[in-house]
Amino acid sequence: MLEVTAPRVLHFDKFSLDLARGCLRVSDQEMGDQEIELRPKAFDVLRHLAENAGRLIAKQELYDAIWPNVIVSDDSIAQCISELRSKLDDDEHSLIKTVSRRGYLLDTTVTAETPQSLPDKAAAAAPGVLQAPSQAANSSTVYGPRAWAALATLFLSVVSCATYLLGTPSLIGSRHASGAQQPGFQDCETCPEMVMLPAGEFMMGSPESELGHLDVEGPLRRVVIPKRIAIGKYEVTVDQMSVFMAETGMAVGASCRVITDPSRTVVNWGEPDASLRQPGFEITGSHPAVCISWHEAQSYVAWLQRHTGKPYRLPTEAEWEYAARAGTKTRYSFGNDETVLCAYARFADLASQFGWRDGCRSEMVTYGAAPVGSLKPNPWGLFDMHGNVWEWVEDCWTPHSEEIPVDGSAFSRPKNCEVGVIRGGSFAAGSRRVRSAIRSPVRTAKRFYNTGFRVALTLGD
Repeated sequence: MLEVTAPRVLHFDKFSLDLARGCLRVSDQEMGDQEIELRPKAFDVLRHLAENAGRLIAKQELYDAIWPNVIVSDDSIAQCISELRSKLDDDEHSLIKTVSRRGYLLDTTVTAETPQSLPDKAAAAAPGVLQAPSQAANSSTVYGPRAWAALATLFLSVVSCATYLLGTPSLIGSRHASGAQQPGFQDCETCPEMVMLPAGEFMMGSPESELGHLDVEGPLRRVVIPKRIAIGKYEVTVDQMSVFMAETGMAVGASCRVITDPSRTVVNWGEPDASLRQPGFEITGSHPAVCISWHEAQSYVAWLQRHTGKPYRLPTEAEWEYAARAGTKTRYSFGNDETVLCAYARFADLASQFGWRDGCRSEMVTYGAAPVGSLKPNPWGLFDMHGNVWEWVEDCWTPHSEEIPVDGSAFSRPKNCEVGVIRGGSFAAGSRRVRSAIRSPVRTAKRFYNTGFRVALTLGD
């Protein structure tokens, strides 16, 4: 018998929380065992509540446990609690209780289980992957008023959540088929989650027949991505940018431009007095970081390189579009119909106040970007590639798309990159401005209320 110590799994009600794998699973009589996706900070909040079930957790304790050495607002906690209640189907707040002005309480019994061993054959059949144990696991009960535990759910949780590949840090499970969700990892707790993409080729740009086509998108051309890459699953968030600013002492000044009256059909820019902290709409730690210049985005990836020892960078234009398309050739990663766009993109839809609103009508009536990952991902598991905020890429701007390298590298202007490129559109863009092919020039020193970025990393052959 090969002895293997498996990660601890916490059980409560019909849920299983695998701490090492970062998985939350639910056991449903009709649908079976299913995984529930949570943002990292929401998972961390649930973990802390579960490890202290039955005890009132003060807000300050959550700040210290989840956001150490980072200044965040109460909205960061509120956003996580709201997400957890939604995912746990806790509309009546009977599971996660709010104690006014004091904190939160997970009102349930939690059991912790650790499998003891694996059969030799099972371990040999899947090296590096944890299998269901052949014997019953030990249990220890954590205080709480309600009891529920299911050993079978533990077995399914361990098998389903354990998508570990040898040599990959903090690997997050996935499906590998082309056009399907890709595997991912996270190099540190406060680092961006990354999605691993295969080498490949695609047709970059848009044909003249595409609705919304712009000349700068140019004719279709074949581009080869010669090596595997990883790209941020989400746009870099306020929380992640805050860690960088706290550790480096860098301050993002109040020189960001916002639209003065979005209801008008002609854009009027106000004084440059907005900032990352006050971009003109309410934010939480899970909102995308905006009011970021290209140079500040470059500073962040340089810090991330030092922090992780890996060559993080901004994605090139070609890599960004390759990731956004996720194997598709249509206007959007889900097809051509803008009336479906509301499920995938935060943009100037019919429920917004923008004078150029169009497409479909969402349920988001508030002004501004949405927390990252609020809507559906593209086929490769990347969120907000359409809309939410414009994203800086590595390239310098060229209006002649045929100048963009076809080997996946960036178009550069050594010592003279005064104008950069943003991709993807934003919450203030109409449906034609959030297509996979959309590209736009912006001065690299400028900051805008709807412009942020995500990161990339070359993985090798």
